[in-house]
Amino acid sequence: MITLLVAAAAMASGASCQGADPAIVSVVSAKSMAATDVNRFTLTVTVANLGSQNQAQNVLQSVTIVLDGSKNGEKGIPPLRVGQRYSFPYDVIRAEGTEPGSTTVRLHLVQHSGSGVVQGCDPPNDRYRIKV
Repeated sequence: MITLLVAAAAMASGASCQGADPAIVSVVSAKSMAATDVNRFTLTVTVANLGSQNQAQNVLQSVTIVLDGSKNGEKGIPPLRVGQRYSFPYDVIRAEGTEPGSTTVRLHLVQHSGSGVVQGCDPPNDRYRIKV
């Protein structure tokens, strides 16, 4: 049995951006039931460039994944052209019987440069939170 929980982010702020603006635009959670003592939630995370310019081909960026306050992973994201989307799956494993909605997953889009972390045009759309 698959249950879909859809959470969409607002995309209105990208229109005023005068550069590249990568953003986490949606996260979809699909729960799969298995004949084991765990539940698997597959999150499909989508990042898009909402800005008015392509990202530089040498940009280094990733989505940091935090489960209940502890970093649990990171996924690299390629440079994106204007309007381009990139999606990736991420599995969250929980014990069977765990109360629904009791695990908080926080996602944070981070751009790296030689001098540290760089922000896009709209930093609030670089973060996303979902409960599974």
